[in-house]
Parts: sequence; C-alpha cells; structure tokens
Amino acid sequence: MDGEVAQLAALAISANYRLSHPDDPMAWFAGQRAFASCARIAFVASRPGRFGKQRRVVLAETPARWLDLLQAGGVERVLVSCTRQDDTGGAEETLPDRLSAGFAGGGSLWTMTTLSPGGGALCWRAGWRAAFPGARDGRIWQAEYMAAPCQGRGAGGSVEAAGDALGRVLEEARAFALEQEFPRLAARFASAQALLEGRADPLALPRPPGPADTLDAPARRLLSAGQRAWIFDDPGAWRDQDFSQDVWKRYAALSESLYSAVTAAIVAAVNASAPAPPP
Repeated sequence: MDGEVAQLAALAISANYRLSHPDDPMAWFAGQRAFASCARIAFVASRPGRFGKQRRVVLAETPARWLDLLQAGGVERVLVSCTRQDDTGGAEETLPDRLSAGFAGGGSLWTMTTLSPGGGALCWRAGWRAAFPGARDGRIWQAEYMAAPCQGRGAGGSVEAAGDALGRVLEEARAFALEQEFPRLAARFASAQALLEGRADPLALPRPPGPADTLDAPARRLLSAGQRAWIFDDPGAWRDQDFSQDVWKRYAALSESLYSAVTAAIVAAVNASAPAPPP
C-alpha cells in the first residue's frame, strides 16, 4: 500500500489503541513498518505570529509524543477519511485519483480527525518531502502532520459492507486479469481474496507485529485485503496492455471500482479501531 496512506492508517489505529489501553506499553509501536522510510515524523500547527504572519509550531516531535499529546488532551477517538480530489463536479478535467495516487501529492486527500469532548475536532493532514536523500539506511523522508480545526466526521461505512463490496470487485478484477493474461495481477487479487476471507495467503510475506494486530478479526482481514489489492502506486501493473476500445472501457471502469472499494475498505477497517463515541 502507498506509504503515506499506510502510515496515516497505522497512526490512527495506534492512537485509538492507546486511548483504549493507556497502560499497554505498545512495544511494537516505535519499530513498526509504517515508520521505516521516515527519519523524522512530526506533528505541527500554524499559529498567528507578529504582523499577522502565521508561524509554524511543533506540537510533538515524534509519533510517541503525539500519542501522549492526544491522551493528555482528552481526545476520545481518531477517525480517518478519504476525499476524492478528482471530483470537481464537471468544472474541470482532472486526472483520476487512481492514476495520480503514485505521485507525490496525488491520489485522494487522506485526513485523520481527532475528536474531543464537546465536539472539538482537529484535522491532521500529512506533507512528505525527501529531506534526507543521502541517508544510508534508506530513511530519506520527513513527514509532517499539520493540524487545523475542522468539523467532526463520521466513521463511514461498516466493516461488513466494505468487505462485501471489496470481495465482489476482487473477484471481477481477478477474472479480468486472467482473461487478459496478467497472471501476476490475478495472483495478487487472489491473495487479497484469501486475506479477506481468512484463508491462507498464497503470497504470504514475513510481517513484524504492528497496529493491524490490535484490530478485531473482521477489520484486520479487511485492512490486509485492502493493502494487498492496492496497485495504484504501481504504474507498470498493467504494462504492455493492448486493449481494444471496448476492453479499455471495461478496464477503466473496473479500476475505478477497485479504487473506490479499496479506499472504502481501508477507511472502514481503520475506523473500526475507534472507541465507541460517548452516549
């Protein structure tokens, strides 16, 4: 899955777990895979400064300190959302999010929302830059999450509904890949189906402990399947396709359905980690 989306999802799940289990040391947190490519992950806000200029204020210098900040501030739950950037209502022609997802700043707009008592909400959006291009350990990225007041958001669709939708699209995608002789993609979609259904993964890879392990089984299966089916940052996934116009239309429609189902699955699985809202 795209590194930016994976990290945001990992942070939200970890935050919800921390809020629900404040005494757990979360030994897996600091070394999780979602942080592996970043030398620095900070959480910042913009505040009014002198002469009306905005100044950047660091709220937390590390993810661990961010969790401390949320707990000390009385945050009740953290939700994620995914907003299409290609939905302009026909006002202008834009590159579909599924095609731009592999570029910096492309794809849909992903947001974490921290919800506090009384309806207070902050939206956190990530900015990534290659701040350490010469890093020998490969940790070339710096991620900063900028906070701004916003309206509280709902949790979105249910895990069950998102799983049903993803399962239907995965079967269609697998059949299309086989029909068009893309066996590698067909195997990947079959792997996502197995993960969704709780069967043995034919493409299983070693995976260190991480936030997904704190989810209940349906949400964990849904997140794993969505991650495996994320092909939108791989421009060569359908390389050398020579589709007729009719087949191209099928491919475009199927790819769009897959993108919608995968993003909805990730949102539903992550938000299933949130503590129930207070009555």
